[in-house]
Amino acid sequence: MVGPWIGRSRAATFGAFPGGTDSVQLPVGQRAKKVLEVFLYGGLSPWETLYYVRDYGKADDPDPQYRNTMYYALPAGNAAALSACGNVDMDRTFGADANTANVEIGPFAHRLFARTDVVDRMRLVVQRHNLEPHEAAVPMALTGRPVGQPNAAGLGAHIQRARLDGGETPGRASPHSYVFATGGVSSDNVSAAAAAGTHIGAARPLMIKTDNATKFTNLLQRNAVGANRAQHDALVGAYLEQYNARLTWPGEGRVRSARTDDFAVAFETSKRSDAIRNVLTDDLFMTRNGSSCGTTRRSLPLMGLTAARRLLTHPTEPASYVCVSDTGLYEASGGGGYDTHSDNALDTAVNFDNMLQSLLGIINAPGETDPTKISLDDTLIILNTEFGRTPGRQGADGRNHHPYGYVTAFIGGPITTAHKGVSGAIGKSGYATAYATPSENRIAAMLALGMWPFGSDGFNVADVPGATNELDAAQRSISKFLGRSV
Repeated sequence: MVGPWIGRSRAATFGAFPGGTDSVQLPVGQRAKKVLEVFLYGGLSPWETLYYVRDYGKADDPDPQYRNTMYYALPAGNAAALSACGNVDMDRTFGADANTANVEIGPFAHRLFARTDVVDRMRLVVQRHNLEPHEAAVPMALTGRPVGQPNAAGLGAHIQRARLDGGETPGRASPHSYVFATGGVSSDNVSAAAAAGTHIGAARPLMIKTDNATKFTNLLQRNAVGANRAQHDALVGAYLEQYNARLTWPGEGRVRSARTDDFAVAFETSKRSDAIRNVLTDDLFMTRNGSSCGTTRRSLPLMGLTAARRLLTHPTEPASYVCVSDTGLYEASGGGGYDTHSDNALDTAVNFDNMLQSLLGIINAPGETDPTKISLDDTLIILNTEFGRTPGRQGADGRNHHPYGYVTAFIGGPITTAHKGVSGAIGKSGYATAYATPSENRIAAMLALGMWPFGSDGFNVADVPGATNELDAAQRSISKFLGRSV
């Protein structure tokens, strides 16, 4: 019988399942092998996109406090956006929520509904927390932990650490995890996607600014040392050996020095820059234009998702995790793609449509077996965001921050048609009545990959509300996000 906690050896491989956890392990053949996370930066309004309940918020609602809210808060803006996008409001029923309300895919997400192969493997999950500022909500969404916790790590760091500890590709030059972040406000902490927490430094994902990627690929050429590369590396190697010798007690071995270990890893990686360039080629982030709702311009989401496709499907060194920060075809009034303090309708319609065009274009359609495109059979796609937008309007045509009821999506991987649906519920007030937390989001993603999420560098039972032990915490997260009872 398993007790309230499961002990782990300090030398255990990170992510390996300990004994007594068979009951919450997905079958090996049903686990995801890779994760593509799209971070909808700014806070996606769910009412027009992923959580449209047609009966909520109407002008004739019997209760005056609910009138003209949710989808119906901005009727003129919605009509203009639908017209600009050549779209109509029609029944796109997806499923019932925990309150038995009929949830439709909103009109601004019509491209998603058109791909039944994707929708049939999608699980919409209602989430909730209480952090209204971007600066706090963004890292909470990306790490599952509040700002200031030393062990707050992005999903990519957990995955890269597990791959390194597992020793699956000992001669690999390129990273297992990448984060493509760009634009927005620097204090919003979008870089939390690349946080390593208390993991070893080598677990940190490689973060690249999509709009400045050329500078990064140029650095890989190591022009600063040029023809003296061999001499430079020999000198740095000698310095490293000398320092290691100073940290070593005769007959006792070397003392612990995490920062020295991190430097050694970085040094070895820099010596293999040519091999990394074979994966991160100069054309990986070439400029690409997107077109949505009559607007055509350079699309950073398209550039990031195209690069993600190439890395996730690389023939010899495929990535295990790529996070693309979606800052929109253009920035919304508050920054990012979805911080719509004004002009909520058109900005949301344009930017979400642009993202969906870009995303669906890199996923194999039914009958398509393009090896350079993503397969939902081995890749879990996560649509994540830091919070939603208020059910009522802000000013004339905007919406404010609303972490009290918003929606994320898990698509593909272990989610099949049998597991699709809506998890949780948002009531007529716009507040979630049944929901998951950002911590459970991260825990479920790790379990979907066959990784044990609990431990000093990961999560604990207290991160899952109501859980009594690690098995219970795992089962609750799997049920909400993967729709499974294992």
